[in-house]
Amino acid sequence: MFFLSNTFLSYQKLEKSITFDSIYKTINLYSKRKENIKALLYSKKLLKKGYENNNKNQRAKASYKVAEFQNKLNLKDSAYYYHIKSKKLYLELNDSIQVGRNLLNIAIIESNFGSYSISDSTAVESLKYINGKRKRSVASAYNCLAINSKKRFLYKDAIKYYNKAIGISNKKSSKLLYKNNLSIIYRDLKEYSKSILILENLLKDSISNKKTNARVIDNLAYVKWLENSNNNVLNDLLDAKLIRVNQKDNFGLIASYSHLSDYFKEKNKAKSLFYAEKMYKTAKKENASNGLLEAIDKIVQLESAEKSIIYYQKSIHLRDSLQKEKTKRQYKFAKIKYDYEEEEKQKLKFEALATKNQLIAEQEKNQKKNIIIFAILLIAGLVFLIYRRKQQNKKRILQEKYKTETKIAKRLHDELGNGIYNAITKVLNPKFETEEIVQDLDKLYLQTRAISHENDSVETGEDFENYFRELVTSYNSSACKIILKGLSSLELSLLSIEKQIVVYRVFNELFVNMKKHSKATLVVISCKKTGNKLEMIYKDNGVGFRENMFVIKNGLKNMEIRINSIKGTLNFDVQANNGFKATIRFKR
Repeated sequence: MFFLSNTFLSYQKLEKSITFDSIYKTINLYSKRKENIKALLYSKKLLKKGYENNNKNQRAKASYKVAEFQNKLNLKDSAYYYHIKSKKLYLELNDSIQVGRNLLNIAIIESNFGSYSISDSTAVESLKYINGKRKRSVASAYNCLAINSKKRFLYKDAIKYYNKAIGISNKKSSKLLYKNNLSIIYRDLKEYSKSILILENLLKDSISNKKTNARVIDNLAYVKWLENSNNNVLNDLLDAKLIRVNQKDNFGLIASYSHLSDYFKEKNKAKSLFYAEKMYKTAKKENASNGLLEAIDKIVQLESAEKSIIYYQKSIHLRDSLQKEKTKRQYKFAKIKYDYEEEEKQKLKFEALATKNQLIAEQEKNQKKNIIIFAILLIAGLVFLIYRRKQQNKKRILQEKYKTETKIAKRLHDELGNGIYNAITKVLNPKFETEEIVQDLDKLYLQTRAISHENDSVETGEDFENYFRELVTSYNSSACKIILKGLSSLELSLLSIEKQIVVYRVFNELFVNMKKHSKATLVVISCKKTGNKLEMIYKDNGVGFRENMFVIKNGLKNMEIRINSIKGTLNFDVQANNGFKATIRFKR
């Protein structure tokens, strides 16, 4: 027992003898070795030592270190928390550069979580604090702004910010990265000559890093091929791939296999499929979700319909998993922000309470009573005001609901009432033919659906393609598989709002008919773009036309009217027991 007590005392003395600076040096040593887990462990010890020394500057420095290595270990939400702590301490120490560095890292984390507008504001705030005194950080802030702009398809802004980052940066590796990213922006804008010029200039520089060299060679060859598919770039694509194989750069290989698959798509479909499958295997090995989805899309377009269904199911499962993971991460990130804000509120609350108690202690008894009475009246007034506003809001909502319901009820009475009465009369009268009654009922159905659709909305704009995919997914089931081919080539999100609505409504009509009448087990939607003309072909293996003549005929007429409104054409081919095919063509 005595021995254990002495050992414990010796350990305590050893812990006290370890200085803040010695722990800091240990962290730097592990950082150089890229042993980030150990570096994070010692960063937490550093923070503990800062608290023991009651030193604000040490706590600020240690909090930054903890955040730095949490970020490297992809613990973004925790890194965000400690960067905010470090920023607050440096604000109290009036160290504007360190405040700016923390804000920059916060902006990058916000960007990673998809909060691009918030990230923009934080990055701009970081530039104000840094005030041009640290070029590397300023360049990194502009790079963050460029990434946020690119993610929101604001390409002109992205180009402006990348050029600023390139002009300011004094680090060669960073300049190479920014220039490569700028070339990709021009590639996405199809300004291939500008992209090629940047990449050729990068190749002229002495790139000692083989991974970077391979990236530039691969991107340059790919852009040249995009500019002119007859350009002989195969050797460069293969050289870049070989370097990446030798360097064991699997993420680089995903890009190489993608470009090679695209290159062979029209020349040799077997080779194109081979590289798409290599891309799929490599992406799966590295758990690279975006690479997996891209590879699956390529394979689905190249494989037979039977094999495509298997990959299509994998794509749906992967997208669902990614969405769930994204939701979890966003929730965790939001909770970190909320917890920190609540913690700050509690601190302010206790500080205010302490001040208030001190003032109350110095005041006379009557003043205490007056303050308490005033506070009670104020709270009661606020409670009453909140209650009254809630009641007024409820009343307003009820009035709006009443107006809407009245409007719908009036339309139902005026537009459908007589039709229903006439239909009932014909049903009861044996003189009327069944076909005539069915036609009347079909008209009533169309009128009802029109009223319903007028009270529904279609999400248009830059996310329309995803919204359309959700429509397809909603009708996809184990009973009927729906396969999409070449949808991305149409660039639906760039269509006018009117055309997006027509496309959505027409396919919704096709899916409704398929679900209700066709008894199809497989639907294939093939998409193709030729110049400024778009073509969408719907084909199913259902029962065809004869069995549901009136319903389908009227539905097709409705679809034809919609397509005609955007100066397009609708051709259909329906045969009993031999499926249904509709071909839609219109100009962009």
